[in-house]
Amino acid sequence: MNKKLLLGFLFSVIISVSFSQEKTDSLQIDLREIAVNAALYQLQSGSGRLLTIIDRKTIEKMPLQSIDDLLETLSGVDIRNRGVGGTQSDISIRGGSFDQVLVLLNGVNITDPQTGHYNLDIPIELSDIARIELLQGSAARIYGPNAFSGAINIVTNGKTNKSAAAQLTAGSFGTFTQNISGNLGNKKLASFASFSNKSSDGYISNTDYKILNAFSHTTLNTVSAGKFDLQLAYQQKSYGANAFYSFKYPNQFDHTKTFFGALNWQYSVSKMQLAAQAYMRKHYDRFELYRDSISNKPSWYTTHNYHVTDVTGAKLALSHQGAFLKSTVGVDMRNEHIYSNALGKSLTVTHNNIFETAHPFTKEDNRLLSSAFVDFTKNIQKFNFSLGGSATYTSKFGFMWFGGSDISFNASDDLRIYASANTAVRLPTFTDLYLQNSIQKADTNLLPENSINYEVGLKYDKSNLRMHAAFFYRIGNNVIDWVKFPTSAKWESKNLANVNALGADVSAEYTFSNNIIKKLALSYSYLTLDKEAVTFDSKYALDYLRHKAVLTLTHDIVSKLSAQWKLSYNERAGDYTDFVSNQKLSYKPFTMADVRLLWTDRYFDVFADANNLLDVNYADYGGLIQPGINFNVGARFRL
Repeated sequence: MNKKLLLGFLFSVIISVSFSQEKTDSLQIDLREIAVNAALYQLQSGSGRLLTIIDRKTIEKMPLQSIDDLLETLSGVDIRNRGVGGTQSDISIRGGSFDQVLVLLNGVNITDPQTGHYNLDIPIELSDIARIELLQGSAARIYGPNAFSGAINIVTNGKTNKSAAAQLTAGSFGTFTQNISGNLGNKKLASFASFSNKSSDGYISNTDYKILNAFSHTTLNTVSAGKFDLQLAYQQKSYGANAFYSFKYPNQFDHTKTFFGALNWQYSVSKMQLAAQAYMRKHYDRFELYRDSISNKPSWYTTHNYHVTDVTGAKLALSHQGAFLKSTVGVDMRNEHIYSNALGKSLTVTHNNIFETAHPFTKEDNRLLSSAFVDFTKNIQKFNFSLGGSATYTSKFGFMWFGGSDISFNASDDLRIYASANTAVRLPTFTDLYLQNSIQKADTNLLPENSINYEVGLKYDKSNLRMHAAFFYRIGNNVIDWVKFPTSAKWESKNLANVNALGADVSAEYTFSNNIIKKLALSYSYLTLDKEAVTFDSKYALDYLRHKAVLTLTHDIVSKLSAQWKLSYNERAGDYTDFVSNQKLSYKPFTMADVRLLWTDRYFDVFADANNLLDVNYADYGGLIQPGINFNVGARFRL
């Protein structure tokens, strides 16, 4: 039986099973841990693995200023900051590269096909977030390629009451942020809108930035036609990229614009649920190797780099809650296109650059991803089973197949044990395939990377104590990385043979009652990769966070004044080439300490943050030194 016939057979089976169930039992889902189509904009984790969620109240108490800072608090997540304030950071989950993480905004895939460096170009402010959802390990069987090492979903405020809020923040390095937002409507029709502007002079030369965000989210609930959900957003960034991509050129600069729109629809009748989604994302960037002008450039540098990526997509999923099991079937279409003067195949006729008319595009590429997936969930007494599969087709790489299964056992009302096995695929980005310059050489013949992910874990939740432990092993094949061989002056994109990851995540949290101490939490992540960069220097895949431990303490000071302390230890494996000495240097472990003082009243909050209290000299990537001790103060007003 060939692959097309097999796929057709699977669809026939699931549809026939979905519509011919006999009533024997019902599915029981613990929504505190997982959400299976509970809402279109929620992550789905299957029946076994657990979903990590940070809610708004928790976020407001944390000593942080950007979404990047927030993600860094999550166990198993590694944020490699190039700049600060949300200018640019690379996100890694369980040692995966920054291109292996799927990023969603209210359930919509906003992953950038040009490069994962732009995956966190998210057009909202930190104060707009209602919660963060993290699913570690492969999520490809539902979300398709790029959900390779994990998925993160950012959910914005969705209140139905009338309210308004404003926030002002000022701090070190001339940092200043203004944000206004508001909700209007009722349970039938509600809208949320936000506008923010932030800027900084930079903590060192050429690290200044200006960021503007505009976002709106409208929901319409109808009895006869279901629920509609509309998102519209715009972001503009301009920032000094001091040695972001090469220490040889410290005066780099980046300017980006992001346009985003998405319409979701969800309809339920009896035991059936139908969900549909359509979206578009346009991302423009102008990258300057020499900032502001090219008058002092070398002769070989004739122009800046200009790129525009256009992503359009649509997704349709049908779920049926039968008496025997729950079945889901869906299709997903996503088209990824780029115009550029640096990436893609040469055009016979130049294409107009609407953002910079004097600099037309000379190259382009396009790929259409067509996916289909099926998923089954079954509850038998204390056991819950999930099994699913997905297929994605592209003209260049043909069919790609991935799937997996999860199982969980409720040993008691307080203890859950789970295990899972899933496969994943990740396509090369346009940068992986086409980037060519004086220091980098891409390979147009790169193959997709793939992996098998195994995980076992447990979750204990009783009264004031919550604990979670997970152990995982990922077998990676054809893993893509940028490497430099001793005899070469350029970084080259290559499919490494195998990179396998072994690790563990452990966390515990205790909430105190009637005590000056409110909460104490400790998390620890361990990771090791079994392939070392012996004959070459690895830029991304073999530089990973081996040890990460985070201790947080929240306590009251007086009636309305509280404090949260965060202490973290970070030890990174791998090395980098020092620009001055041209020698390989190993990363040094470092310890960070941060605190937020928060005064909470009915209509306003006032906070003061001190970050890097120990004034540690550290770098998340190469020799890119991050800020020393710094301070921020701010106020939030609510109506």
